[in-house]
Amino acid sequence: MRFQAFPRQLACLLLATSLGACGGGASSSSSSSSSAQNGAVSGSSTATPDSTASITVDSPKLVTLAGNVALKGLGEALVVGERIVVLSASDAEITLNKKQVHPRTRLSVLDKDGTLLSSTDYAFTLADGYVGEWLLLPAPDGFVMLQAGPGTRMLKFDTQARLQGSAIDLYPAVAATSTTELAAAENAAAVDGNGFWLATTFSLLPVNDKTQYLLKLCKYDFAGRQLTPPFEIALSAVKPHVATSNGTVLTTWLDGSTAMLAMWPKGLGAPVIHSLGTGGAEPLPLALDGNGRMGAIWNGKATFTSPGGVMGVALDKNGVAVLPTGRTELGQEVLSSQWAAAGRAPYIDTRLYKNNLLLADVGIGNYASGDAQGDVLVLADYGIGTAALSEQKATIKRLRLYGGALVMGNYAVLRQLMFSDHSLLLVGDEYHLEVFRITRP
Repeated sequence: MRFQAFPRQLACLLLATSLGACGGGASSSSSSSSSAQNGAVSGSSTATPDSTASITVDSPKLVTLAGNVALKGLGEALVVGERIVVLSASDAEITLNKKQVHPRTRLSVLDKDGTLLSSTDYAFTLADGYVGEWLLLPAPDGFVMLQAGPGTRMLKFDTQARLQGSAIDLYPAVAATSTTELAAAENAAAVDGNGFWLATTFSLLPVNDKTQYLLKLCKYDFAGRQLTPPFEIALSAVKPHVATSNGTVLTTWLDGSTAMLAMWPKGLGAPVIHSLGTGGAEPLPLALDGNGRMGAIWNGKATFTSPGGVMGVALDKNGVAVLPTGRTELGQEVLSSQWAAAGRAPYIDTRLYKNNLLLADVGIGNYASGDAQGDVLVLADYGIGTAALSEQKATIKRLRLYGGALVMGNYAVLRQLMFSDHSLLLVGDEYHLEVFRITRP
């Protein structure tokens, strides 16, 4: 295991006073780009994965627009009140590198059972020419939509996904011709009480293979005002992610091939920064409960010392991995040992629900003995306790996609939306979107 303390940046000291008064609320949230995978108890057999667990999944329902047109290109989704807002591909298009590209700017509203209520295609009106990803965050009286980068544009919407007011740039926009100003490249965000934490990487333009990215963390309110000064936590960073829980903030990133994290417990004057031995894999932070308990998950590659698969650890209050007694190697914390499928979604959706960590993945494997290899949907529920994450009780549910069809598109996206008595799982690709209603005891 490679886990060592990293010197605090000088900015920590300058920021400590202002952050002490800022704090966080009682809400908990993981990054919109936060995602994970999971499996069953470490060391269990993978020959006969449990598909009869106490997770009930109804038949999927196809979501279509007027004229029976498929809703495709699923992006982010979130619960707003008793409804769901879904971000998907627009009909508008632009040619980039000789390919037709669609912005993800269609906002659709579904009820809690997954029935389409309305849909608005904003095309390029939200950000001219922008075809990157967006982040969705719940906000009072609706939600906000943030550029995942490049850029830091924020827009506000009501509960019906109607645009409210004008766009706000959280950091000043930089002209494409500038070579002296730092331009925002990537963003991650998570709601925390009276606002949200935004982790942003910056670089000088033009970007090339020698570009260095510095990482800043700043808390904003839902009007786009800074609640803290921007805090510099790394001088070399890409792929930022953020999760929050009751005032505790966890940021992860990659520094070259080294995974890094900054754990900022509520009330501490500055974050504790560590390297994390993921073998170069991108770590994804997540809230394990609503009281500041945090963790991290990543996709591990098989090596001579690690079986590979989905890795995950709980973290103590100093950001150090909680491992089983006598174990020091992070690469042995395989959570996907009973999935019997190799995950193929780029990010696995993870949610906190009733003191359980719920994960959803679509993998390639055999649904039953003798079947041809194909797509298998995996739901994995992990209990959360004081021991290592791999030692917690897990419930695994495996099922076929699309009424028995084993193949879906190249760009699988899964999103779980939680309600008081059930959840909805959205499974989308470049061709369609299906909704599964799920109930648990």
